[in-house]
Amino acid sequence: MKTLIRILSMSTLLLAGQRADSQCRIRVEAPDSLPFLFSMSERSINQIPVISMTLDQAISGKINFKADFPSRPELSFTQVVTVKKNTYLEFAIERSKGTLKFILKSESEMAFPEVANTGSMADSSKTQGHRHTGCFPVADDAAYQAMLVNVEGQHFESKKLSILSEFASAQCIRTEQLRNMMSVLTQEDNKIALLLASKDHIYDPEQIRDVLNEFFLARNKEKATEIIEAGR
Repeated sequence: MKTLIRILSMSTLLLAGQRADSQCRIRVEAPDSLPFLFSMSERSINQIPVISMTLDQAISGKINFKADFPSRPELSFTQVVTVKKNTYLEFAIERSKGTLKFILKSESEMAFPEVANTGSMADSSKTQGHRHTGCFPVADDAAYQAMLVNVEGQHFESKKLSILSEFASAQCIRTEQLRNMMSVLTQEDNKIALLLASKDHIYDPEQIRDVLNEFFLARNKEKATEIIEAGR
């Protein structure tokens, strides 16, 4: 299934300006047969169905979780869960007493780094001798190459997309690296999915429009442009 991807992290959902002690990390997993769309307190998190996601949120208290299943809409459900500050919560979508629920599998304390301001990022850039306007530091090259080797060993494009998206959404990468990752994929819908996963993890976002060259179909190039321009 070309839209079935596994997303490791969605740091785009970190709310800028929130204090670190009000954050939490939430992981949700579902069976392979139930790719889901996830919402929190009526706010949609993803537009592409996934079977796993991890996201950072500046929230706490009682939160309304919702899972929608495009392939099985009759199974969609909502549930109120309690989210504590500075915790890592792992949920599994499983059946309990005949109905699907978010089942808490683990809960642990964790510390979040302070969100760096623009000035400190600029100072870091000067220290490293490189100009950048996005995330920092860039992913370790050895890890990047090892990921590509892993991708090359996969037979199915859906699995390749899963590995690429997981890396792109958990690391800081250069536009050139993203284009190289896109070139591994043959379906442009999958390239769109990879762009969504990596959009806020780009070291040099001033170059991000270069990825438009990876799209042949005009409608996909327009969709990619919308993704790039969103939030600017």
